Amino acid sequence: MMERDDKTGDLELDRLISEFQANSAEFSDVIRRVEDVVGEAESKDGNIRVRVSSSGQLVGLHIDPRAMKIGSQELSEVIVELSQTATEDAARRLMEVTRPYLENGR
Repeated sequence: MMERDDKTGDLELDRLISEFQANSAEFSDVIRRVEDVVGEAESKDGNIRVRVSSSGQLVGLHIDPRAMKIGSQELSEVIVELSQTATEDAARRLMEVTRPYLENGR
């Protein structure tokens, strides 16, 4: 007679529960990895740095005092441009994290 781990007493139900638990753990891991994704961009001179979350929300902004010399209009344009670049970076990183799951049809 075959030995088995009797969780419910039903082999098929036990298999489904095990599969569900494995998928749930894998899904939780993916969610954690997605939450950790950030996109970053930096001005050519390094005086302005932007960080955004995986959804593109601004989560960090560094403006070196030397950047203030360029004037408020140009500064705001650089920040917007860097935010867009950082968002693209976050999207690329997000695809790297999720691609294995999307390709496997999970």
